[in-house]
Amino acid sequence: MDINNNKAQTLSCDADVLKRFSRELMELTQLPRCSVPERWLCEAVQGFANIVGFDAAWWGQLYLSSDVSSPGSSPRVMMDGSLGLRSSFAQEWHRISGVDRFAKASISYLGKAVRGGHDDLPDTDCAEVEAFCRRHDILHSMAVTLEFPCSGMLFFVSIYRSATSRGFDRLDALLMEEFLTHLAYYWKQYLAKIRFETLPNGWDNYALTNRKGELLYIGKAVRVALERKYDGWQGSSLPRLIADKLSTAPPALIADENKGIIVHHCGDLIALTLCAHQRSSALSPRELSAASLYAQGSSYKQVARMLGITPATARTYLRSAYVQLGVSNKVELLSALRQPGES
Repeated sequence: MDINNNKAQTLSCDADVLKRFSRELMELTQLPRCSVPERWLCEAVQGFANIVGFDAAWWGQLYLSSDVSSPGSSPRVMMDGSLGLRSSFAQEWHRISGVDRFAKASISYLGKAVRGGHDDLPDTDCAEVEAFCRRHDILHSMAVTLEFPCSGMLFFVSIYRSATSRGFDRLDALLMEEFLTHLAYYWKQYLAKIRFETLPNGWDNYALTNRKGELLYIGKAVRVALERKYDGWQGSSLPRLIADKLSTAPPALIADENKGIIVHHCGDLIALTLCAHQRSSALSPRELSAASLYAQGSSYKQVARMLGITPATARTYLRSAYVQLGVSNKVELLSALRQPGES
C-alpha cells in the first residue's frame, strides 16, 4: 500500500496528459448544466478515465461507526454509485469493511491518493478481503477520500484495474488528487444550485433524492435520524416506508419523537430537511413547512410557490404559526423552530 505524501518529488508528465487533464477540468465546469442530476457524479468520474485509465470505479459518501484507528471500526457507505461493478458490490464490501486496510488508510489520509495492488493481498491477513478483490477483479486500487465541509460526512472515489493491468503510479495518484479537489468543489456548487431557493440551512440537516428515493446527497443529522427510526437501514436509497410516499409526500414526515423531516419538491428532485418539533409540534404539517421556509429567508410568495399554494394561503399559515408559537418576527420564529444545541 502506498500513500502519495511526497508531492515535491519530480514527476514527468507529457504534454498530452496535461492537455487531457485541462480538457476534463473544463468539462467539470459544464457539468452543473447536466439535465439528469443522478448522472452528475457518474459523468464526472467517467471523465477522469480520459486522464487516468481504469476498469471500474466506486464513489459516494461514507462515515465511520467509530474511530478509524480502532480495530473494530467499520466504514459505512450511505450514498454511492459505480462504473463496471456488480450491483452487489457495496453490500458485499460492507461485510468486510471492518478489516479493509485500504479503505481505512484512505480515510486516515484525507485528500491523499492511496494506492493498493496485488502484492498487498498476501499481507492483509484477511482471506475475506483477498477473496472480495479477486471475485470482483479489482487487484489494483487507488482512492481519494475528502471531507465534505459542514455535512458531517466524507466523500470518496475509488478506481480499480484488473489483474491483467498495470498498477497505478505516482503520477496517476497526483492527477487523481488534483482532479478530485475540483470535482468535489463543483459537486457542492451543483448541490447548492439545486437547493438555493429552498434550503439555506446547514448541509448536515439536508438530503436530496430523486423521486424513486435514490440518494444524491445526505447530511449526517438526516442519516442519524433515519437510522434511529428505521432499524437496520443503510444504503443508497431512503427507507422503503419513506421512499414509497415521495410521489404524494405530505409536507412533513416524522423521523422520531423529537425531529421531523420537511419534504420539498424541487422539479424532478425531492429535498428533505430535518427540523425540531419541540414548540413547533403544535403546528400542522403545512404550517410547519411554511414557517420553516419563511424563517430560513424565503418570502411568503416564494413559500407559496414551493408548497404549491396561493400567496394568501401561505400568509394564513404564517399568521397561524406566529400565534401558536407566540412569536412576532422572523428572528423569534427561527428561534422557536431551531433544534436544541443549534446556535
